[in-house]
Amino acid sequence: MRNLDSITKSELTKQENKPIYLYTLFNYDGAGNNLRFAEADADITFDGLIYQRFPVTHEFIGENTGGEIDTVTIRIANVSRLIQSYLELYDLRKTKVTIALVWANQLSNPTAKIVHTFYIDGIPSANEMDVSFTLSSKFNALDLRLPKRRYSRHHCEWTIFKGTECGYAGAGTSCNKTLQQCQAYLNQLRFGGEPSVPSRRIFF
Repeated sequence: MRNLDSITKSELTKQENKPIYLYTLFNYDGAGNNLRFAEADADITFDGLIYQRFPVTHEFIGENTGGEIDTVTIRIANVSRLIQSYLELYDLRKTKVTIALVWANQLSNPTAKIVHTFYIDGIPSANEMDVSFTLSSKFNALDLRLPKRRYSRHHCEWTIFKGTECGYAGAGTSCNKTLQQCQAYLNQLRFGGEPSVPSRRIFF
């Protein structure tokens, strides 16, 4: 059972107040950036974030007899090929997606909302009209790579050079993600690989 505040309950009963749906694709590029779209006639600012108006729709969000949210299909216009370009650049499978229901006369109140959280399930499809995603309410554990991080002896897994995990703050401008590069930058203590992982080679 969802706990709704009094404002949300009031807005749900007003037929004249058309709801607005806000969509967020989290960390779509692996670098911490999010995509935000609004199913509206203009850009929407809610809780300090700007949602770009975009032709996007989704199926009815319903619960099954077990109280779980059913899978939902979301469709985003592909006429500009913007979303398709993201499909070609990034693997969006398992990307976190939220669908937030808000109201035009309550955009200044960040608590007046209903948020559903999903994850992209399977491979998105695209044609000349739209891009379709199947959303699931939770991860399928049988389809997860565990552990989530790969362990490599020679390759750094940190996504962002000079980012929080990398920690390098020197004059270097590029990194080939090798231990040798980290040593050259005197940053080997922050190397994102695991040199101690044993290999199958035998040394004499």
